[in-house]
Amino acid sequence: MLHFAKLVSEARSWHGIVGHAHHPERVGFRITCGAFVSAIGANALLPARVGEALRVGLIRRRVPNSSAVTLAATIVLETGVEVVFGVVVIAAAAGGVRLGNSTSPAHTVTGLASHPITIAAAAAVLVTASGLAVRFRAHTRALLGRMAAGFAILRAPRAFGTQVLSWKLVAWTFRFATVYAFLLAFHIPATLWTAVAVVAAQNIAASIPLLPGNVGTQQAAIAVALSGVATSGSVLGFGIGMQAATAIFDIAAGAVALCLIVGGRDAFTLLRHLHLRVRQPVDLHA
Repeated sequence: MLHFAKLVSEARSWHGIVGHAHHPERVGFRITCGAFVSAIGANALLPARVGEALRVGLIRRRVPNSSAVTLAATIVLETGVEVVFGVVVIAAAAGGVRLGNSTSPAHTVTGLASHPITIAAAAAVLVTASGLAVRFRAHTRALLGRMAAGFAILRAPRAFGTQVLSWKLVAWTFRFATVYAFLLAFHIPATLWTAVAVVAAQNIAASIPLLPGNVGTQQAAIAVALSGVATSGSVLGFGIGMQAATAIFDIAAGAVALCLIVGGRDAFTLLRHLHLRVRQPVDLHA
């Protein structure tokens, strides 16, 4: 239930961004929540976060006059807020507070952040972002307007705080609570800072989305973060068990959400269409 509450809170945060982007069109929370949870389920099965294409496709099917570019911009903003929260957690874990008598998170998490693979992934993201910036510079004013619409809520600071940041804070609270519950279940010393170290490791692993759900990279990051806290076998079991449980839940919840939005008969057709289109260039004028 804690993990489900986290998903709903994250969906509510994105709903605030989408609602402002499509004003005065009214976008129901059932639609945005269903699209968000469906994307989470798809990302648990597919690599490189291709579930975000499903998120865009579902909203476009249900919201008249919606734009793929505007929706993509709302996802960029929502992801940006998520990254800021993640950076704060990583900084907190690297702040030098010890996990009882164990290895300091400042050593373990900083070691992860300075790993060559992490640096290479960050460089790849920077190069990709720079390339996209150069490409978008040549497009029309209308296209830039559609992109700007996705960030419309930033022009209303109070709404951004109450409808986006507040729900993100709630989601992250549920995330810590979920990790804490798993630590207890696997008999690993459960403290605030062990939970912080695990979440920080998850965020570092998420920067390398090579496999569905970051399988392997997440377990490795958690093993480094919790080294000295528990035996390697316990930490490995915790990492695998927590990810397996949440992934199964995400896939099941995503399937249910997808069927509720498009209907069971159309769900397979939509997923097949997404599979065929995911490697094709996005029509930025749509």
